Amino acid sequence: MAVQIGIGLFTGQVPPGSKRTFSQEYRETIDLVRLAETVGFDSAWVSEHHGAGDGYMSGLLPTLAALAAVTDRIRLGTGVMLAPFYDPLRLAEDAATVDLISGGRLILGLGLGWREEEFRMFGVPIGERLRRTVETVEILRRAWTGKRFSFEGTAFSYDQVQVTPPPAREGGIPIYLGGMSEKAIRRAGRLADGYIRTRGGWVDQMRHDAHLADEAARAAGKGPEFGFAQLQNAFVWDRGDAWDVVRKGARWHIGVYGGWAAGSDTPGKDYFSVAPDDETLKTITPSGSPDEITARLRQIVDPFADRQEFHLVVRLHYPDMPFEVAAHAIELFGAKVIPALKGN
Repeated sequence: MAVQIGIGLFTGQVPPGSKRTFSQEYRETIDLVRLAETVGFDSAWVSEHHGAGDGYMSGLLPTLAALAAVTDRIRLGTGVMLAPFYDPLRLAEDAATVDLISGGRLILGLGLGWREEEFRMFGVPIGERLRRTVETVEILRRAWTGKRFSFEGTAFSYDQVQVTPPPAREGGIPIYLGGMSEKAIRRAGRLADGYIRTRGGWVDQMRHDAHLADEAARAAGKGPEFGFAQLQNAFVWDRGDAWDVVRKGARWHIGVYGGWAAGSDTPGKDYFSVAPDDETLKTITPSGSPDEITARLRQIVDPFADRQEFHLVVRLHYPDMPFEVAAHAIELFGAKVIPALKGN
């Protein structure tokens, strides 16, 4: 399989005080993904959080169902769903439905979650997040066979249950696992079909993490088709200074995480944003001309180009960004960057 270029993560964030509405944000997300398919992107990915003051996307599978209905080719991924907050049987049903609507194009990325407020919100002890996620993966595998099964775990138990209809693909939906620690990466190799890596670090760290996942996958008897997905911010522009255009959105996008670390979106504390300085933001979100962004991203693509399944998932849309701006960046990326990254 050639290098796969995805677009995302779409997060549905609308900063407080923005003139945008959430209805507008979601409609435009659908239009941007439809556009991305026409200009050569291979996949589109969405991300999840809960109880966020900027409306960070919480309903990933409903969103992907809408995207499935207006696209024909691109794969659709979650990067990631927070597994501890879901009943595994219902997750199996809803994911199978999206896979059927899309004709077998879903990649289900799962993560453990980390934000304590979300666990409080759902009444799930944060100490159970690992066992719930590991058991969920096993339950999904069994559920997607379409046959009755029983399961007895420490977090979940089922007696002779059946999930129908099964997904479009025989064998079920590919499951990718996220995580940053060595244990999490090796867990992905052992349990999943692929590892999805968040932003952070550069090529040497990416290689190291991919090696850990591959090593665990081989030990579990898996072949070279084990998948690797790398998330990466970027912004491409040809009408002036790219950083001037993306700076505000990049601050909103990253600032929510700093706010959560400082206690925002919790009882007694409203939403607030804590963004890093501009130099740090520029490292997280490189911006520039098509040639500049191609050169930057080639450093990521080249070391993984011989993998059977490698997804580079590039974010080009940022909170409060006008549709016309994001659409032009997507068109430019499709016309100039994707062909260069794929060697076309």
